[in-house]
Amino acid sequence: MADVSIIIINYNGSGFIEGCLESVKKNLSGGNGDISYEIIILDNASSDDSSEYIEEFCSENRDFRLINNDNNMGFGAACNLGVQQASGKFILFLNPDCIMLEGGMESVLDFYSGEKKAGALGVKILNSNGSLQMSCRAFPTLARQFYESFFCYRIFRTSRIFGSYFMTWWDHGTVSKVDWLSGSFILIKKKIFEDAGGFDEDYFMYSEDTDLCLRLIRKGYTNYYYPIYCIEHADAGIASNDMSVRESEIWRSRRLYFGKNHSKIHAIILSFLYFLGIMNRIIVFGTASLFSLKARNRKRVSMHLRTLGIYFSKRAVNNTNQKERRKKI
Repeated sequence: MADVSIIIINYNGSGFIEGCLESVKKNLSGGNGDISYEIIILDNASSDDSSEYIEEFCSENRDFRLINNDNNMGFGAACNLGVQQASGKFILFLNPDCIMLEGGMESVLDFYSGEKKAGALGVKILNSNGSLQMSCRAFPTLARQFYESFFCYRIFRTSRIFGSYFMTWWDHGTVSKVDWLSGSFILIKKKIFEDAGGFDEDYFMYSEDTDLCLRLIRKGYTNYYYPIYCIEHADAGIASNDMSVRESEIWRSRRLYFGKNHSKIHAIILSFLYFLGIMNRIIVFGTASLFSLKARNRKRVSMHLRTLGIYFSKRAVNNTNQKERRKKI
C-alpha cells in the first residue's frame, strides 16, 4: 500500500511520456523519506509506440504499473478507473506531458494535510520555455468568455476584471485559495475525490477539472494553489498534433459545463460567444496574413476554420444520435 498514487493517462504520448516517467522515477519513485508512491499509467488504446515503451518501462520499475484500456475512454473516465485501482491515501493526477523538476513532495503533502478542508491542490507550472503557465483560474462565466473571445485578457492583463479568468493580474508567487486548477497536476485525498463523485465522465476531455473543483467548493472544501513546488508542462504538447480537434473539444466541454452547472440558456450563450471568438480570430489572423509573408497567420486561419467544421459536424452527429435514442425509448 502506497501513501500517494500517481495516475497518468496516456494517449499517443510518444515524445512526452518518456520524459514524464523518467522524471517521476528520478524524483519520486522509491519514496521520499517516509512517503511511498505507486505510479499507475492507463493507456487509452494508443496507436503510436508509447504503450510499448510504457510496458517495457513498467517491467523494469516495480513502482510503475500499466493498465491497457480497450478504447480511448477519455481523460476523466480513465482517471476514475485508475483511482479504483489505487491504494494510496492521496491521489496525484499528472499529465503525460509534464516533467517533475524536483523532489520535495513532502512539503506539498504537509501543507495539504495541515488544511482541514483542503479539496484539490495544484502547484506552480512552467511552460517548456520556462515562462509561467496560468494553471489556477477563476470559474468561467459568460463575461469571462467574452473577455477571452475578444482578446481583452491579453490587452488588459493587469486588470482584475478582464484578466480575472486566467488571473493574469496576480504574480502567482504565493499560496492562495483559488476556484479551480488545471488537471495537468491535481493532488487530492482519495476519499474526498470519491465522495465528490470523481470526474464527471460526460466530459471526454477538458472542463472535467473545472467541474470537479466547483463540486468540491459546493461541498465546503477549499482548493489551493501551492507555488512552492514546481513542475514543467508542455501545454497542449500532445494535443498540438491536431489543434483543431483540441479547440473544438474545449468548446464542446465548456458548453457542457455551463449546461450542467448553470442552465441551457447559459450554455447556448456561451457557445455563441465561443463561436464569435473563433470568427474574431479568423478575421484578425486573416487580415494580418494579407500584410505579412509569414505562414503562421495563414495556418492559424486554417486551424480555426477546421475547428468550426469539426465542432459543428460533431454537434450534428450527436444530435442525430440523441434523436435515435429518443425514438427507441
